[in-house]
Amino acid sequence: MTTPASRVTAEKSEGMERKLAESADIVRRAVAEFNPTHIVSMVSGGKDSAASDQIARELGLKIDLVVHGNTRCGIPETSQFVRDTYGHLSSDFIEADAGTAYEDYVLRKGFFGKGIGAHGFAYRVLKAQPFRKAISKAIRHGKRGVRILLLNGARQDESENRQKNLQEWRQDPASPGNIWTSLIHSWSQDERDEYLKSRGTPINPVAQQLCRSGECMCGTMQTKGDRAEASVLYPEWGNWLNGLEREVIEKHGFGWGAAFPRERLTGQGDLFQPMCKDCVRRAA
Repeated sequence: MTTPASRVTAEKSEGMERKLAESADIVRRAVAEFNPTHIVSMVSGGKDSAASDQIARELGLKIDLVVHGNTRCGIPETSQFVRDTYGHLSSDFIEADAGTAYEDYVLRKGFFGKGIGAHGFAYRVLKAQPFRKAISKAIRHGKRGVRILLLNGARQDESENRQKNLQEWRQDPASPGNIWTSLIHSWSQDERDEYLKSRGTPINPVAQQLCRSGECMCGTMQTKGDRAEASVLYPEWGNWLNGLEREVIEKHGFGWGAAFPRERLTGQGDLFQPMCKDCVRRAA
């Protein structure tokens, strides 16, 4: 006898199979169009990229490299979780490590400012440049014709803007050989969470507590409340930022998350920022 509970379970299972089929179709069509030489899984420490990576493995894709972008201005526990989790899943794991770039920049010029324009500066310094260097060193080696599918967890329902503009894949204007592929493009947050739960996928405790990966806390898109919450939960990080802010204010007169003169921001608002989708969504 079929019970209401069993019907619900069956419907969820069928729905999940449909979503997985959609993800498989996205990859199939992207491969057919671009004939990639490599497939890379991008893992931020958030739930979206956890789902993307899990699905890629379930679909049997040959993942050549797993990459984590480490800005060194976020919650260190996130990067440690990624190392512990994905470093064990694959020997081909690297970090696009910004090193001391954040501290060097803000001590030299002040914090990046606040808003989309300021975020463009931070993105270039903390993510785009380290990422391209890491990929070049690990895969490209200066060779031409290298085409890389970069699997990521961008979802269409994250914002009204993404519902209108997010594509299933998009070539990076600055590096056309990089094809950013949204593996869970049409998944809802509930579908993502149900999938992760059903597969027993490890979830970053920081993402559970803050509802975001916390990997980048540069101040351009986060609020004072975001900072206060993170500082309470991760006081070592909070103390580091407080100390850095005191030095920056003494040198430049303004602190983390403060507005910066507009002339610095000209022409940065439309920068392609695939590794910062969550920050942009929250700001919007």
